[in-house]
Amino acid sequence: MTITLTPPDAPVHAELADFGAMAHDMFSHAMLAGTVERILALSEQTFGCDTAGFLLCSGDQQIIPFAADHRDAARADILQVDLRQGPGFQAIARRQPVIVPELRFDSRWRFWAPLAADLGFRSVLSLSLTDGDTSGALTLYSRRPSRFESADLALAQTFAEHASIAVAIAAEREQLLRALQTRAILGQAQGLLMERHHITADQALTALRRYSSHTGQQLQLVARRVIDGRKFPQLQSQPTISPDAASADNDRSDRAASAT
Repeated sequence: MTITLTPPDAPVHAELADFGAMAHDMFSHAMLAGTVERILALSEQTFGCDTAGFLLCSGDQQIIPFAADHRDAARADILQVDLRQGPGFQAIARRQPVIVPELRFDSRWRFWAPLAADLGFRSVLSLSLTDGDTSGALTLYSRRPSRFESADLALAQTFAEHASIAVAIAAEREQLLRALQTRAILGQAQGLLMERHHITADQALTALRRYSSHTGQQLQLVARRVIDGRKFPQLQSQPTISPDAASADNDRSDRAASAT
């Protein structure tokens, strides 16, 4: 991978000699955290910013400060979430890049801008990352005024497009792995309940779901507790283990007790 870095005292006009190699670098991590971490590092190399942060828009449309490579960038992103204003929020809402030449004189975010300036930042470039159900904003922070210019937008847009795809794929991969893990845990818990209570797989799954609803616990957590203790944790009002009539459970109670 060959990247031409912008000299510290020159405007940002980074040229990528091999953008395909950089894109490959973005996709090299399997999980979301590793992918975002690599994107942050590449953004600093490409645009010559001092630090960067990533805001993630979750499935319920809540924006969270997901990652940053310096505590000042992390603090600036947290302030955006707390105040619900800032260039990252605007980039997500409008799905367009946002340039801030000088934070000290910017009136668009009258609460966030002076606080970010107090952290030592002078100029900002926020890029919207959107692909499918995954969205967020990559915010580049510089301690120099006018570090980012409109001439940088073409490169920034290309970088954002590749980063958006990398983040979306990593998020989908992570969701798939989590679903497979949950299915494996549920299957193990079902097997234990089937052996212990002499019930079918469907009845075991019904019991797990009923217990989850009864306690307000996630189904995966209930299954994990069954695996750890080989039984349901005791409740003041224990849900019926089988969806059949209660009398059927009573007929099997002695056998279930002896099985333990």
